[in-house]
Amino acid sequence: MKIVIVGGGFGGVKAALELSNKPNMQVTLVSQSEYFEYHGALYRSGTGTSPLEVVIPLRNIFKRSTNVSVELDRVIGIDAKKKRVISETGNLYNYDKVIFAMGNVLHYYGLPGIQENSMSLDTISNAIALRHEMAQLFKSPQKSVKVAVIGAGPSGVELVGSMQHFADLVAQRYGLPKTNVRPMLIEGASRVLPTLSAQASAKALRRLQKLGVDVRLDTRINSCEPGKVCLDSGDLQADLIVWTAGSKTPAFYVQYPDIFELERGKVKVDQYLRAVNQENIYIIGDNAKTPFSGMAQTALHDAKFVARNILKEYQQQQLSWYRAYQPIYVVPIGEKWAVLQTTKGVISGYRGWLVRRRADLAIYRNFEPYKQAMKTYKKGNKLAKF
Repeated sequence: MKIVIVGGGFGGVKAALELSNKPNMQVTLVSQSEYFEYHGALYRSGTGTSPLEVVIPLRNIFKRSTNVSVELDRVIGIDAKKKRVISETGNLYNYDKVIFAMGNVLHYYGLPGIQENSMSLDTISNAIALRHEMAQLFKSPQKSVKVAVIGAGPSGVELVGSMQHFADLVAQRYGLPKTNVRPMLIEGASRVLPTLSAQASAKALRRLQKLGVDVRLDTRINSCEPGKVCLDSGDLQADLIVWTAGSKTPAFYVQYPDIFELERGKVKVDQYLRAVNQENIYIIGDNAKTPFSGMAQTALHDAKFVARNILKEYQQQQLSWYRAYQPIYVVPIGEKWAVLQTTKGVISGYRGWLVRRRADLAIYRNFEPYKQAMKTYKKGNKLAKF
């Protein structure tokens, strides 16, 4: 059976691993990058730690896989009748089953000037560029640096909570006076971490304020100019602007309304995570219209579920129905502090941070043998060059 997997993120790589070395399975993973990127650690790479805890070469992940081939390519089309996907290089990948795990892309909501005048934290290359820019600002002779982070979701909160610590690291490394960072966190909703509970949001807000973050809620952004965020309430001057406020499903799906049915920007799926009325096309992770899509834990759960059902179908066994798995939410805010939300309640502080670090290790163990996963995990304690 020919399986094509589109996307080299959590869902795509995990699905390929689940099908690795399975008899009669020929798996092609089409990825735009040679690396798997652990997005949960991007904020750390953006604020001083080694990028080697974020990137794991796909060749290392699949070096023991005899039936998985990795293609460095980008899929731009699909022919469902002929059962093939088309890449921008003109390659045709034929399939019996195809799994789409394309992840999300940045979304600027059509707001003028934001893309041109802000930095982002969505990839390791952008995280390293952001770290370099902040390091240069923190080494400058000015007494204070204003940084405006737009978006108080997990990425924005994690980043803004780590800025003063990174500035202190820069000062220590270069023997400079400490820079006073004046971080601003701008959010259109009425609370930070709006997808979490009100209790978790309140704890996070108190922590941010304790760290000296100027949190501006219920604040509408109109546009950005060089060094300026334009708001309804007036303009904010900033030495650096970082956008973490939006992501969306890739436009790929919109091109095929006869294949993919979208609801609120996500692809509707049936009880087997197949695109509606498409028995050979699966959608997993961020792009699927499921209760907890958008979380890494959900993408991993989806990948394992779909891989097992593909094996069952090949063996002519009865397929399982999809059941959503409710993930835990852990958001680090500053050094050795995190807010943790589970079905049982909310925990914050050092205990929450320990849970997050254990969760990091669990992520690595999804993709690497235990000893190598430990090595990758420990790289999070090492500083990068800045």
